Amino acid sequence: MGKWHWPGPAGHAETGGTLPPSREVSPMAVRIRRTFSSATLLLCGLSLCPAVAHADDTIGSDGYVHVAPNGVVLGVDPYYPTDGNGGYDVAGYTVDLSYDPAARFLNARTVVSATTTQRLSRFNLDLRGLTVTSVRVDGVRASFVRRGEHELVITPAGTLAADTSFTVEVLYCGRPQPEHAPRGVTGWRTTWSGGVLAAGAPHSASTWFPVNETSADKATFHLNARVPAGWSVVSNGVRKSVHEGLHAWEEDVPITPSATMIAIDRFSIRESTLPGGIAVLDAFAPGAGTAPARHLPEMLEFLNGKLGPYPLPVTGGVYLPDRLAYSHPSQGRPVHGAAAGQSALVQALASQWWGNQLAIKMGKDQPMVESFARYVAWLWEESRGGPSVEQRYQDALRQAGTDIRFWGRKLADPGVGREFSVTDKGVLMVHALRKHIGDEKFFTVLREYPAIAVLLNQGWYDWELYTAAVADQDLTAFHEAWVHGTTLPPAELR
Repeated sequence: MGKWHWPGPAGHAETGGTLPPSREVSPMAVRIRRTFSSATLLLCGLSLCPAVAHADDTIGSDGYVHVAPNGVVLGVDPYYPTDGNGGYDVAGYTVDLSYDPAARFLNARTVVSATTTQRLSRFNLDLRGLTVTSVRVDGVRASFVRRGEHELVITPAGTLAADTSFTVEVLYCGRPQPEHAPRGVTGWRTTWSGGVLAAGAPHSASTWFPVNETSADKATFHLNARVPAGWSVVSNGVRKSVHEGLHAWEEDVPITPSATMIAIDRFSIRESTLPGGIAVLDAFAPGAGTAPARHLPEMLEFLNGKLGPYPLPVTGGVYLPDRLAYSHPSQGRPVHGAAAGQSALVQALASQWWGNQLAIKMGKDQPMVESFARYVAWLWEESRGGPSVEQRYQDALRQAGTDIRFWGRKLADPGVGREFSVTDKGVLMVHALRKHIGDEKFFTVLREYPAIAVLLNQGWYDWELYTAAVADQDLTAFHEAWVHGTTLPPAELR
């Protein structure tokens, strides 16, 4: 299958790669793709002085600059302009660490494998807190400074040529700290049972390993973690081995930094295999119940019917007795707290399609994937004898009335720190779309968009073009009212 074009913002086409041959794509999806094509679609003293700014095009930016494959510069994320970094693309992370739960102390080494996208005399990684003791680029010592909240600024011994593979080895240590976000605590934090958890968006990965912390740079992720006897480590992907306190994990499906996770505790581990060969690994912390996990097989069967084949070779979850603000939809291994019910489990699983396979471009795009994942949870509850989605929709409309506090939040641009707080409106938008374009076309969007968009991050603009192509109609009024609007949509669009 040849290259295909995906329209980017402002009408610019972005060119992606071939679709994975393992995924079956419906005839409608092929037609949609053609539509887009034709439309062109230990400790040391560190300098804390900021690096001197240079007008030098060999210095990588301290925020990820989104650039379409056709060269059009889309800019940094306006919500998180210093997240991620420019000048390179990461292929993989290998994190080797040892952690002492009693002292709460981490010693670690991360190797970042990447390719330059320009000549680089200097570049950054994101790392919050922790003490860096050494940096090497391609095995040669490099100088480094810390700048701002999370910038690790690295100057290699010589300028790196463009389009060249290179490695960065960072040695570091310390007591990792959590991040406090409007949605709740993310990143590295101690759990009720004395273990630790690092998960969550937008900032979690950089609290425990140096990373290009942007959803636009997916990479493989390998972890080798040593803990005392009696403790276990759970992370993304496949558990490759456990030997004398060393736990090895490999995630070979490229992952966004915010979807990575690590949990260390005295876990009870339960492994099984689902029909079709999907491996299941569930980890239960002391004091956590096992009951929620028993619904996983039937949940995945339901989701396969709505969303298509599960996009990963592994699944399962981490179950904690802590009262987490929400279930973290970490790739392949969501993290659930004591209050998580079936709806939270289903939504975290649906996020493996809408949120992990289909990853966003920028912070403002988060409600797009969150709203669809939440709607799938509504569908699950309806299928189990709960209220119909139409009844829930109508009840929510009546409750909201014309309240500007509800409708005044713009789905396409809710504001920094509020991108996770508008799914109560967003889930209504999803059902309104279903009513507007009909079930056949709606369920095509639900199933096919994550499969078609697997190779490229997506934003609201891309989604709007896609839904219009599927519906084969002008959806401008719908999108303006529901996605960009700040008042109750008119009756004909509800």
